[in-house]
Amino acid sequence: MVLQANELDIYNSIKEAIIEQKLRPNMQLVEEVISEAFGVSRTPVRNVFRRLASERLVTITPYKGTFIACPTIEEAIEVFEMRRLLEAAAIRKLCKLVENGQHKQLSSVVEEELLALKEGDVIEGLNLSGDFHLKIAELAGGIYYSKFLKELISLTYVIIALYGDKNYTNCHDHENILAAIQQGDADLAERLLIDHLIAIEKALNFQEAAAVPSSLAEIFPAKMK
Repeated sequence: MVLQANELDIYNSIKEAIIEQKLRPNMQLVEEVISEAFGVSRTPVRNVFRRLASERLVTITPYKGTFIACPTIEEAIEVFEMRRLLEAAAIRKLCKLVENGQHKQLSSVVEEELLALKEGDVIEGLNLSGDFHLKIAELAGGIYYSKFLKELISLTYVIIALYGDKNYTNCHDHENILAAIQQGDADLAERLLIDHLIAIEKALNFQEAAAVPSSLAEIFPAKMK
């Protein structure tokens, strides 16, 4: 679903608030409040909610409203299980197909990620981290690799917001994975990737109590009239 410029602004703001753990799982996104906050009609907000729902970042319940997704512990574990299966297959395939131009695409993402984290932009770093994994799936050539992985990565953002530490970074893992891909070493690339995903999962704290959410007006103060 392609969003217009004003819709993209709302989408990015909500997604960043999720990653920053300002919008907590099960918190309701009130259509009227969001439309007033961004100075738009309800139609763009509905389009954004549909886009977020397609990425599993929110759930839309008829006659109740739109809520930030809330994966259970079992669902969170399953997301990482599925990511390991899917990404292991994708990276092995890529190691057989990879060309110099593809190396450059992956290198560019890693360089941008390192720069973002060096500058203290953790949110952009997390976005680029997801982009690195998606780029591997995309370059592997199968449309379903990237299609399904995109949904799993979106769920990972919510899982980290609920159970994890948003400041957890591991971009140097990406450098090592990239080096293995460049060498065409499928066994090493797969092992490094699996270890990387396991490390992210181990950083989650399933005993952590959810924080009391702020109001939407407090979360988007610069946007409010």
